Amino acid sequence: MLSLAALLLLSSAPASPPSGKAPVCKLTPKQVVTRFMDEFYIKGEVRHAFETWVDPTYIQHNPYAASGRDAAIAFLEPFMKANPGHKAEIKRILADGNLVMVHTHSRMKPEERGSAVVDIFRVKGCKVMEHWDVLQPVPEKSANNNTMF
Repeated sequence: MLSLAALLLLSSAPASPPSGKAPVCKLTPKQVVTRFMDEFYIKGEVRHAFETWVDPTYIQHNPYAASGRDAAIAFLEPFMKANPGHKAEIKRILADGNLVMVHTHSRMKPEERGSAVVDIFRVKGCKVMEHWDVLQPVPEKSANNNTMF
């Protein structure tokens, strides 16, 4: 499996818009979400990630967060700054048409067990349009020897 860095280097950048026409996206939905997640989750560049890859009319399905790109930035920038130990390790990214699923091991602090997170994104063109997420804490003990990842 290619690393995130390799995927980012191999994928092409979004096309520049021809005069007077809407931009044409040359990326697959999976490539869009991979770039978005790398900038947001891995590099912590919240504003840049959202302004580049998320549509202003972004629909949020998490009941604890407001819809809209600006609302996401307003919530996530202070959250990331207040939690400098937060680390997210992307385990897999899967796509089905314009829907992309990201399975991540997220920790607020390195010494914590953290949570398994599944984010689902709907992509249109080169923009994330919609988001759902599910979070499950990693338990201290498991009924089996399999990992959550």
